[in-house]
Amino acid sequence: MQHLKMWTTLSASRWICLLTLTVVMLVSASQVDSSSPIIRLPCCLNVSSRKIERVKTCYEQKPREGCQRHAFLVVTRKNKQWCINPDAAWLKDKIEKGKLSCPPDLTPLSGVNVA
Repeated sequence: MQHLKMWTTLSASRWICLLTLTVVMLVSASQVDSSSPIIRLPCCLNVSSRKIERVKTCYEQKPREGCQRHAFLVVTRKNKQWCINPDAAWLKDKIEKGKLSCPPDLTPLSGVNVA
């Protein structure tokens, strides 16, 4: 009963302070996940040089512990994902001409295909 009495006797300014603190904590917690710069993808074990049409996004997979292959993860406009050989001429050409940007900071993808 004393717990209920404590909550009902709080002044309006204390309620506002508690609510503000709660909102700040929730907003801060939600930004923690979005601020991490690198999220590891599943490793591309096999790659292809096949030209992929209608590329929406591209990510560079750099060699790392447990995933030694250098590859590019290409996502089409239909959200199909492909592991592409970094030596593929068509991909090199698009990157060099600035038609495609493939940042190394990766976002989660699943079901990566080999062309």
